[in-house]
Amino acid sequence: MERWLVSYADFITLLFAFFVTMYAISRVDEQKLGSAVESLQRALGSLIPAQISQRDAGAFSPNSTPFNVSIITVPEFQPKTAERESFEKLAQEIQNEVEKVFQGLGKNIAPPASQIKYIIDKRGLVIRVPESFFFNSGDASPRQEFIPVLNALAKSLEKIPNHIRIEGHTDSVPINTSQFPSNWELSTARATAIVRYLLAYHDFKPGRISATGYAEFRPIAPNTAPEGRMQNRRVDVVILSSKEGDAEPRGEKPALKIPPVQFPRPSSAGK
Repeated sequence: MERWLVSYADFITLLFAFFVTMYAISRVDEQKLGSAVESLQRALGSLIPAQISQRDAGAFSPNSTPFNVSIITVPEFQPKTAERESFEKLAQEIQNEVEKVFQGLGKNIAPPASQIKYIIDKRGLVIRVPESFFFNSGDASPRQEFIPVLNALAKSLEKIPNHIRIEGHTDSVPINTSQFPSNWELSTARATAIVRYLLAYHDFKPGRISATGYAEFRPIAPNTAPEGRMQNRRVDVVILSSKEGDAEPRGEKPALKIPPVQFPRPSSAGK
C-alpha cells in the first residue's frame, strides 16, 4: 500500500467527521427548544411569548404594542383586525382578573397563573387551563379552592355575546371506574360540570354555551412522557369567532330549567 493512500484516507475520515458534526449541530429539536423556553419564561415570570419558530410564532408583529399577557397566535389564522384586537383585550382582562384571585389563594395552594395559556386560532380565543386548576386526578368535581378562578373567568365571559365552548381533554392513560368507564366519560363530565356551574351561578344564556369531551384524541404534546401527558390533561374554554359562531347549530328555544348543583354559592369576593 502506497503512503499517500494512508494520508488520503485520514483526510477523508476527518472531512467526514467534520460534516457529520456540522449536520448534527444544525438540527434543532423544536419541541425541546419550545419546552425549554417555556420553562425559562415560567421561572423568570415572563408573560411575553418568545418566537420559537414559524410553527409557534408570537401573537404580535414587531410593530404591535404587546399586552402583558401570554398569547399565542396560530400562523394560518388571520382574523379580522377588530376581532383579533377584541380577543387580545379580552385575554388581558381575564388575565388581570385571574391574577387578582391568585394573589389571595396563596402560593402553597395555587400553581403559577402563567400556566394558563391564551391562544388565538381559527376558532377564536382559546383559554387553556391545566387540569390541576379545576380537578383532582380522575375526578370531575371542581376543586372548591379554585372556584374563585372559575368565577374570575365567568366575570369577563358573561359580558360578551360570543358562543362559548367548554372542552375537556385527558391524556392517554386509560381510566376504568364505575363512574368513568373511559376517558370519554371523564373529559365530557368535566366540561359539563363547568357549564352547569356557569349556568347556575352566572348570567349565561344556555343557548350560547356548550360542552364537549375529546378524551385523549386531541393531544397538544406527546403522551410518551409525563410532561406531555400533563399538558394534555386540560380544559379549553373556547370563545368562538363570529364565523365559527355562525356555524353553530340553532333551533327552537325550549324552556330550560337548570337542576340544582352541588356547589357552594361563591362569595362576593370571588365573583
